[in-house]
Amino acid sequence: MAFVRLHLQHDWLAVIGQCVEIRRGHTPVRTGVVDSVTDDGSILWIAAHGVHPRMMIERALGFQVWVSYKWDTQR
Repeated sequence: MAFVRLHLQHDWLAVIGQCVEIRRGHTPVRTGVVDSVTDDGSILWIAAHGVHPRMMIERALGFQVWVSYKWDTQR
């Protein structure tokens, strides 16, 4: 079984098209694929998936983006 380490991503523009975990404080809020980010990187949208609608995430409200690096998996 592989252990996936997540890393705080400060540059939201870099995660377009990636699967991410959204947290507020230490609490996970949502996981999903980033489908769009504003030019200034202050807002992103998580794509709709199944019963979960598209969701807007605002950095100013304290949300953080966490990603896994493909090369950073422990077995």
